[in-house]
Amino acid sequence: MTSMMILNSIIVFLVGIVIGSFLNVSIYRIPKGESISYPGSHCMACQHPLGRFDLIPIVSYLCLKGKCRYCGEKISGRYLFIELITGLSFVAVFLRFGISIEGIIYALFIAVLIVLTMIDYDYMLLPTSVIWSGVILGVFLRIFQTVLHKNPEYLISSLLAAALGYSFFYAVFYMAKLLFKKEGLGFGDVRLIGMLGIYLSIPLILLTIFISSILASIYGIIILYIKKKNEPFPFGPFINLGAVIALFYGYSIITWYLEIVGI
Repeated sequence: MTSMMILNSIIVFLVGIVIGSFLNVSIYRIPKGESISYPGSHCMACQHPLGRFDLIPIVSYLCLKGKCRYCGEKISGRYLFIELITGLSFVAVFLRFGISIEGIIYALFIAVLIVLTMIDYDYMLLPTSVIWSGVILGVFLRIFQTVLHKNPEYLISSLLAAALGYSFFYAVFYMAKLLFKKEGLGFGDVRLIGMLGIYLSIPLILLTIFISSILASIYGIIILYIKKKNEPFPFGPFINLGAVIALFYGYSIITWYLEIVGI
């Protein structure tokens, strides 16, 4: 890795952790129906507004030893985790796609996935507002990419992938209700897979569905074995993890599989 690439990686990481700090606010406030812009950041325990130093991602948490400066209440380590994972994800995207329109698209894509994953994990909820924001952002970026590269395939491919993913999960949703008289998955998952298609291609959205189904099945079996009973769990995190795996390794996985089966 060259010195310039190291410098760029550091800059991308810093941008990522700043965005991660904003994602923390979104994850906390959106499910509660609160504004993500007002009031300003404050301690959840004592409600004291945070100072400028308190808002420095990662550094402030470490310097304050994970406690509020004003009341001493412990701050969840998840805030630090979200900032770190966002920064590292942005670096991974940069190393894979470079500083390009594609890099910007996929960095923002992962940022949206982080918000949706954490909210679904906490509340078994995939907010429609976040999904639609992801759709609008994705379509706008795909249009920009299409104009930049003068190739309509970027937009057409993403729209077809979105339609395919949405249609497939839509069919599964209603077939489960018809056959088993209950939901096989939440309708938020249907919207989510449609949004993912905007950022992925048809092969990658199909691979995402396959990977997420395998991961969720393994998790369900483990939970059944440990707790000796079926318990509902959010599917969104597994869909999002499958999408990230497909984004970075999808075509390599597909090529490997085709070689195995001799196609």
